[in-house]
Order: sequence, then structure tokens, then C-alpha cells
Amino acid sequence: MEKDNNIIEDEFYLLQIGTGHNTKRAKSIMSNMLENPGKSVLAQSSSRSEAKAAYQFFNNENFVLDDISRVHHTRTIERIVEIEQPILVLQDTTYVDYTSQTKKAGRGKISARTKGAKIHTSIATSREGLNLGVLHQLSICKEQDNEVQQTQYQQRTRPIEDKESYRWIESFHESMYGLPDDIDVTVISDREGDIYEYMNAVNSKRRYFLMRVAQNRITTDNEKILDSIKKSDSSGEIYINIPRNTHKKVESRKANMEIRFKKYEIKRPVILNGVANLPDSITVYVIHVIEANTPVGVEPIEWFLMTNRVISNANEAVQQIQNYMQRWKIERFHYVLKSGGCKIEDIQARSMQVTLSMIMIYSIISVFIMNMTYAARLDPDAPCSIFFEEEEWKLLYSIIYATTEIPATPINIKEAIKLVAWLGGGKRPPSDGEPGLKLIWQGLEKLYCICKYKDRIIEYENHKKLTVQV
Repeated sequence: MEKDNNIIEDEFYLLQIGTGHNTKRAKSIMSNMLENPGKSVLAQSSSRSEAKAAYQFFNNENFVLDDISRVHHTRTIERIVEIEQPILVLQDTTYVDYTSQTKKAGRGKISARTKGAKIHTSIATSREGLNLGVLHQLSICKEQDNEVQQTQYQQRTRPIEDKESYRWIESFHESMYGLPDDIDVTVISDREGDIYEYMNAVNSKRRYFLMRVAQNRITTDNEKILDSIKKSDSSGEIYINIPRNTHKKVESRKANMEIRFKKYEIKRPVILNGVANLPDSITVYVIHVIEANTPVGVEPIEWFLMTNRVISNANEAVQQIQNYMQRWKIERFHYVLKSGGCKIEDIQARSMQVTLSMIMIYSIISVFIMNMTYAARLDPDAPCSIFFEEEEWKLLYSIIYATTEIPATPINIKEAIKLVAWLGGGKRPPSDGEPGLKLIWQGLEKLYCICKYKDRIIEYENHKKLTVQV
């Protein structure tokens, strides 16, 4: 069994699965997954017997996923407490498609023609955008639809616990488990999170929500919030950096945004009047952000945000806008998980039990890859030893610069990430900007492979020299 990767060892030093052998096996499997993301279990393993043992481990140990999730949750809470700052919890759902894998047991129904699973994840980040870990991950894998036919009214009036949208509330509660009450937490969601019961759940825990508005809700003064906020006076303007959207092939740009904000008392929807323990109204602040002087051919950005946090001036509104802009990090998380290095839709396990366990581990790995990438931008002068072992960064330095003269102290994280990106096939001109997530995971995969087989390569080269001499 190979030596465990130090990242895995540091993260899971609290892990205890049955016997010590099972714990070491779990760490070894996770190390293989970190060092060979996106590859099959067989390709990650050093032998067929090791791959077989990995599959048996996932199949036989039903408590593995819970134990791994619990330990990572605990370590994430430790990091949250350590930074002593307000945190953001980003919630979102992604879909994994296993329609073509007809032999995979337990696939859920995503749509009429698609089978797989819905993965709802809550990630903790700092306001600056440093990912702190996965607080909760919920897998929805409904094999078939056995529900009795219901009218649209019956579907809408079902208890929230019977709806798929309950995942927002469930994930919120699970994410908050063990988190100290004095931590300032803002839970961020897109339009799907605009659910009255969800807002009440966050309010009840004395946390803050921040979401895109999906419904033109009615206030206690019988106003519609979206209609009203558009008519209110402007509170000022700000310039924000809009990140690049590779999916829509839109480059990053600086946008001039006009801001409005206003306090409202939104009424409980009529359809929920019979639901117990729901307040008649909830106090919210709505922020309207619209782009002015949009470039020709570019669709102007317009956001309607809603929060239960008191906003008394334009600066506080701006802070909420900046908080919401961190939501794109969970979309980048899904990119690494699916399209990037981890390629979870390529997992060929024969059951969803094994697949979902691997997705959870890959989620932790995705956060690690993102952390490494963004740490180089947030704190470029930090020593690279926070992510790399001494052997790793020295070997990286030696390979890229083709030298045996290695610095005595660790290089900074910005330079180390640049070297990893180069190893991953990135171009070297400074005009290329900061390296992206794809180059980082490609470079890490090569680096870990070199470190793993370095001793064998040296042994082989020495053998060749001896053979020539003889």
C-alpha cells in the first residue's frame, strides 16, 4: 500500500473506520483519487488487486461515506473558527448524468429521459473567496416516480418536507451543525432558494440569507417588491469586476452598476396560510443592481437580491453585492467536479452507493484544487509549504527550471502555482494572466505522478548506467 498523500493525512487525521486497517485503506484510496483525478479506480490503483480491494471497501463499508463526511465537516468548522471572520455558505444543485451506464444499479430519475442523481452541496468560503470546505452534501437519487397523480394545486400545497425543494432547508440545517452561534453566517443561493419556508428556517436559526429574487412577492402594504424597488431612488453607483463566463464565451469586464435598496415586509403566500409555525410576514431588504453604460452587444446585468440582514446605507448594500458575487465559486466547484479534473460523470462503478461515495471524496478534492488556485491570488507571498511537501515543491522547481540549485526555503505559493500550471501545459507569457483551474489539476496530476515514481525512475537510470559499465 502506497504512502498516504499529506493533504489527505492532514485532513483526515481524525478518521476512524472500524479497524486501523480500514482507516488506512480509506486514506490510501483517497490519496489515489487526489493524485489521479478523473481516472478509473483501476488506473488509480497500483494493481488489479488494489483496485478490487477499493471496490470491495466501498461496497461493504456502508458507513464510509458518513464517516468521511463527518470528519471533513469537523475540519471545515475548525477552519471557520480559526479565521475569525464572517463566512459565506454557498448552496447549489448540480445533476450527474448516468443515462448511458445501464448496468449501474440505483440510478435516479432526473427527467423523462435522463437517469443519474441530483447533488446538492453547501460549501463554506471566506468573504475574500477562500474555500474552507464542504459543510454538507445531499444526494437525491429517486429511482422511479411512484407518486399518485396530483393536480397542480395539490402539488403546490404539499408539505415542504415532501417536495424536492426541501433540500435547501435540510442542507442548511445540516451545514449549521456544530457551527458556533457567534459566527456571522450568510447563506447564499440563486433563484431556487427563493422559498418562504427556507427564509423562515434561516431566520429561526438567527443566520442570514442572501438570494436572487425569483418571485415578485407581495408586501403587507400590498406592493409587489420588484415593481416597487425599480421606482425607488438610486442609492449610488459602484464598479464591479464581472468574471469571465467560459460557457457563454464572454470575457471578464468591469461594469458600472447603479444600486437601489429598500426594506419590505413580505407576506406569507396565501397557499401557505394553513401551515403551522410559519410567520405571517418576514422582514427583508431588497437590493436592485442594474448595469449602466453597457458595451455594445452585451446584455446588461440586472440583479434583484434579497436578504434578512439590515441594510442602512449604500456601503452595506455593496457588501451584500460583493458577497453574492462569491456565489460563482460553487459553479467553479461544479466545473472541477464534472468537466474539470474529477470527471464524476465518467465514474464506472456498478452501483450508485459506490458512485456517491466517490463523488463526496471528489468534492473534497475539488475544494482542495480550488483552494490552491485562489490562495495564490489572495495571499501570493504565503509559503507554498501550506499545500506542498518539501519533496514536491523542490522537485517541481527543479523540473521547470532545469536546475539542481534549489532554494533553501519554500518558494511562495504564487510562484509554485505558476510552476504547476506550466507543468500542466500552460503558456508562459505573463499576459496570459493567473492560471486557471484546469491547468492546476493537470499540473498536479503530473507532479504527483512524478513524485510517486521518482525513486523507481532513479533506480532504473542507475541500473542502466551499471549495465553500460559492465
